[in-house]
Amino acid sequence: DPLYAPLAVDTNVFTRVDDAKKRLGLDGRYVVMMNAMNKGWWTHRKGFPEAFMGFGQFAREHPEAILYVHAEKSGAHAQGIDLIALAINSGVPEHQIAFCDQWEYVSGQITQEHLAVAYSAADVLLAPSRGEGFCIPLVEAQACGTPVIVTDFSAQPELVGAGWTVPGQPEWEAAQTAWLIKADIAAIGEALETCYARTPEQIDTDRVLAVVKATEYDADLVFEPFWKPVLAELDGDAVELPAQDPI
Repeated sequence: DPLYAPLAVDTNVFTRVDDAKKRLGLDGRYVVMMNAMNKGWWTHRKGFPEAFMGFGQFAREHPEAILYVHAEKSGAHAQGIDLIALAINSGVPEHQIAFCDQWEYVSGQITQEHLAVAYSAADVLLAPSRGEGFCIPLVEAQACGTPVIVTDFSAQPELVGAGWTVPGQPEWEAAQTAWLIKADIAAIGEALETCYARTPEQIDTDRVLAVVKATEYDADLVFEPFWKPVLAELDGDAVELPAQDPI
């Protein structure tokens, strides 16, 4: 009898901010956003290599495009990878990539309200993870009306209300004795192109679909039917431990 309670977001905080691009200094740019922890150079679980390479190919045809990365860029804080070196080797020009304020990021000063501005400034959230247990940024971004691009694997597809899934190549993760999926770089580029080519009417429709999906994981809606029964189940009587012989 497994217990189930999904993660959730506060949709009063994660909601669309109309002047977001201006507030981030990204007026006139086509913004592709990533929000993923740069952790563990041996797995690249969040798919940074595939994402950067896919964006690099897309950026050649779209000089106004910029990759906005909400992550620690050096890799020094969580045994991650050097994202600057990765960008250079993925063909991403220096003027087509930007990172969140690094001091604020590593010191935990970036608020949820600021993150909602970033999601709202994005034209699409790029999240081609090799595996996810949930992926809360997908819900946060869609709550702000932003569509998503995800790997067609693990928990990601079920969270997509507006966006695209991309196929990939299986990769064995020996440490976890499990398969991951490495997203296909060409498919990422195609998804970015499809998103870019949308009409204003399609953009409006996607915003509605995104918010509708995110609402399924609103904290207030999730707590009553899912979390309260789980908490009640876990809140059992205290267990009396058997007496221990003195040492």
